[in-house]
Amino acid sequence: MDLFCHLRFELWIFLIVSSPLTFLKKPIHCFLMTDSSLPQDAIAAALAQNWKEAIRINSAILKEQKNDIEALCRLAYAYLKTCQLTLAKKTYQTVLDLDQYNQIALKNLKKVGSMKKKDVEKNPINRLSPMMFLEEPGKTKVVECIHLAPSQILSGLSAGQEVHLKAKNHCVEIRTANQTYLAALPDDMSFKLIKLLSAGNTYQSIIKSVEKNSLKILIRELSRGKRFAHQPSFITTTSYIPFARGTSPQGDLPDMTPTGESEPQEETPREEEST
Repeated sequence: MDLFCHLRFELWIFLIVSSPLTFLKKPIHCFLMTDSSLPQDAIAAALAQNWKEAIRINSAILKEQKNDIEALCRLAYAYLKTCQLTLAKKTYQTVLDLDQYNQIALKNLKKVGSMKKKDVEKNPINRLSPMMFLEEPGKTKVVECIHLAPSQILSGLSAGQEVHLKAKNHCVEIRTANQTYLAALPDDMSFKLIKLLSAGNTYQSIIKSVEKNSLKILIRELSRGKRFAHQPSFITTTSYIPFARGTSPQGDLPDMTPTGESEPQEETPREEEST
């Protein structure tokens, strides 16, 4: 019995002495990398379109969890946005090696394959807050564009990117900061905005969602000219349900894919009020 107690005592002493030594042998970054807040930090960096920081954080996560598919998708997307197309392809392929049916990787790998570095470089992205997607009755309008540019040009765009309205004789075009043509507004919206723009109204336009054959933008009224000083730019013909915690607003939801790790949800059409 005494021998048993003695062995237990020696084991206890060994654990006390060896545990701190084991702790000290590990590099400090090993403990930092397991910080549970890192995924949230990575998402925040992507939403702020701080791609350099997104690469740093997701790479740190993968040093400890090399098979973290969400971190790999975020990293690949950040590579894509920094024109590192080879690394983006390689990282998406790693995702498919782990999950051959991963829809995000399959979709974006195909997208990257049709892109060239200049397509990303010529469409610079301004850092805009996700709050810019909030809709205001009478002051904002989500518009489905027509006469789209080739998919090779659209593939270099992303949700949250600011674009510009260019009024022509019979239509309003959507262009990048470098004046690259992207699409046009439908005839009825073009007719309305040509009149408002000529009267001195000003607007901000932001890409809400972009696909191979689809481009939606959110147009926000910034100021009004004297002629339409008391007239809202957009007449609201749909029911307006304010956002409250625990509920979802009806209608188009912002395409929150800048994190590169989740697919946009299907949009729910709004119910028009009977007139």
